[in-house]
Amino acid sequence: MAGGSVFSLLVLGLLASPALVRGKVERAAQTRGFEARVESVRLGWGKVWLRDVEVTSPGDDFQLKLDGVSVGLWSGNVKATGGSLRGKGDPARLLRKLRGKGGASGTAEEGGRELALEGLFVRWERDSTTAEVFGARASRAGAELSVGADLIHLSDGKHRVDARGVLVGTAVRAGRRQLVRLETAAVDLVLGQDAPVLAPPGRGPASPRAPPSDAESDAPDRAAKLRELRTVLLPLVREGLADGATLALDGVSARVERAGETLSFGPSRLTLGREKDTVRISLSPSAIEAGVTPLALNVALPLSPGPVHVIAKGGPVSLSSLGVRAGQMGLKDVRQATLAADGVADLSEDFETVELDGKASVHGLLLQRPELSPQIVGPWSFDASLKARARLDGSELTVTSSEANFGEVRAELSGEIVTAPGRRHVEGRLRVPLSGCQSVLEAMPNGLLPLVRGLRLSGSFGIDLQVRYDLRAPQDTRVVLGVQNECRVKDVPAALSPHRFEHPFLREVKGPDGSPMSLESGPGTTSWVSIDDMSRHLESAVLICEDSRFHVHAGFDFRALEGALKDDLKQGRFARGASTLSMQLAKNLYLGKEKTLGRKLQEALLTMLLEQQLDKRRILELYLNVVELGPGLYGVGDAAQYYFATPARALTLGQSLYLASLLPNPTYSRFGPDGKLNAGWLNYLHRLMHIAHKIKRIDDAELEAGLEEQIAFRVPGAPASPSIPPAEGGTEAPAPPELDDDAGQ
Repeated sequence: MAGGSVFSLLVLGLLASPALVRGKVERAAQTRGFEARVESVRLGWGKVWLRDVEVTSPGDDFQLKLDGVSVGLWSGNVKATGGSLRGKGDPARLLRKLRGKGGASGTAEEGGRELALEGLFVRWERDSTTAEVFGARASRAGAELSVGADLIHLSDGKHRVDARGVLVGTAVRAGRRQLVRLETAAVDLVLGQDAPVLAPPGRGPASPRAPPSDAESDAPDRAAKLRELRTVLLPLVREGLADGATLALDGVSARVERAGETLSFGPSRLTLGREKDTVRISLSPSAIEAGVTPLALNVALPLSPGPVHVIAKGGPVSLSSLGVRAGQMGLKDVRQATLAADGVADLSEDFETVELDGKASVHGLLLQRPELSPQIVGPWSFDASLKARARLDGSELTVTSSEANFGEVRAELSGEIVTAPGRRHVEGRLRVPLSGCQSVLEAMPNGLLPLVRGLRLSGSFGIDLQVRYDLRAPQDTRVVLGVQNECRVKDVPAALSPHRFEHPFLREVKGPDGSPMSLESGPGTTSWVSIDDMSRHLESAVLICEDSRFHVHAGFDFRALEGALKDDLKQGRFARGASTLSMQLAKNLYLGKEKTLGRKLQEALLTMLLEQQLDKRRILELYLNVVELGPGLYGVGDAAQYYFATPARALTLGQSLYLASLLPNPTYSRFGPDGKLNAGWLNYLHRLMHIAHKIKRIDDAELEAGLEEQIAFRVPGAPASPSIPPAEGGTEAPAPPELDDDAGQ
């Protein structure tokens, strides 16, 4: 309508002869602080035609171009067709200029003149937000004003709104212009995508907007943007929507896009109404299932400063009725999966914080997610509740209480996470109250633990984990892990029985080139070495390098896990694991290499099975015969021959420690071109020897001999064989790992 006000200014110049029209138009524009230029003027019967009209605003980035304007000489009616409106900055300033110093709407001054506008393209930029309108049109007849567009596109580079077939109708009632009509063919809201800016039809493609950098992220500005939106919209609603009035909008859809994945909602019906000093907004599915309470979102937005109250309530409803599509986010069979919710969210007056209190129930959920399992997981059903407070920029989250129930198993979580600039603080507690072990197993959905479904357990299980970390006082980091594991295996399917490994068995491993291959292992095979026929230094080496508490834990080293969690907290990522030899053996014997939640859970159950049915000596023998010690190289028998041309029983202290040191990453060579061990890795092995001496795995003489030992590929001092495994990808081998003060303890 900015263009419409300018059109009215032109009427003053159209009652004179064509020779004077340009001057009158320019002066009329100047009275409002604009500059106008008319390329050509043509007189017709009862009309004046203006071609290529351009209006600008000195000091503002604003340009209005109209292809053609016709003005009735006697009626004063104005009709404009084609053109564009482009600008940047705050549009409110230009609107005030158009209305004049008094800020009046101009309706009285314009009298009964009719106004029509068709085919205008609008592009307006403000900060990082761009608004584009295609096919804008407007018409005014008396007190009725109608504004529409074929498409309105809003984008800030991350989010966008597309509204098609927009029509807004207003009328002057009791001296005030108020909304009486609001329609759209469809509204599509996209959250989280770096969207390119559209080009107007027929004008060539626009340059894509570059994705914002981390420093330009909109998260810290989210509250400011919401405040700005409220500042713009509330006066319009206050003045334009009468008390008791209600407007409804159909065809509203939304999509959340993150990391290449999409989650859709809608189409829904949006209702906007006013009750005295509150605007009430309601969003509910357009397709309501028979006999079901729809899941609706209701917002109470005060017209005066105050908090915003949001309620989500209803269901259970199918995910498909909410507009969720099968395949999105790995979801399957969205017609059978249901959701129910009953919760509130209170946003503070400044939109900086939000308080959440509610509960939700999900039933019949089927998922296919690579981080869960290679198989479809489900149907999954659970109930959850949450009381929390968060900053809208994501820098703080405080969970007062939360609870999730999976069948007969309950998990509780509370705590606080702060990630503000220069500060990182984590404090919380995760608790799984004592539950039956079989109940825990049965709470896992189908597809998550396919290999161990046939296990039957007795006993009870519970967890209590407490953590505390503050970047300002890392020395006070605290991790306390309490696990009550009394689970016992009652029944084992024959395919899982550890006793089958007492005979030759086949397993799938990675070949030298990384492709899968079958490998026969077990007693009686050519590569098998009995533990009685191994160097005694091998046991010391793997205990020092991999699992110092192997002989005292029952498969899980919770002390090591506490230490790993401390390191993870300090570094803000998963920096260190705490796998025991038994856990590594379970993975090697039963599981693939995929990194999934299901694999880790199955690994834990299979570790428990191995520990309960095999003694430590048998576990160690199996482990040393199946571990990977180079590309396509498995077991200490083949590794001893490959690296040192010696049987496993003859391995020295240094050679044994070298093989054990490969276990975290066996795909790199640590030998130089001359066949000798590189200096950095040799120094690391010497440090391991001192640890072995400290914990009395070797005596003084053995330490002295080890420190003098020359460790080289195949034959001490001989050049390396051309078949020595190269550094993976042609890169240098990683540096030796750091050793804790209590390593080997």
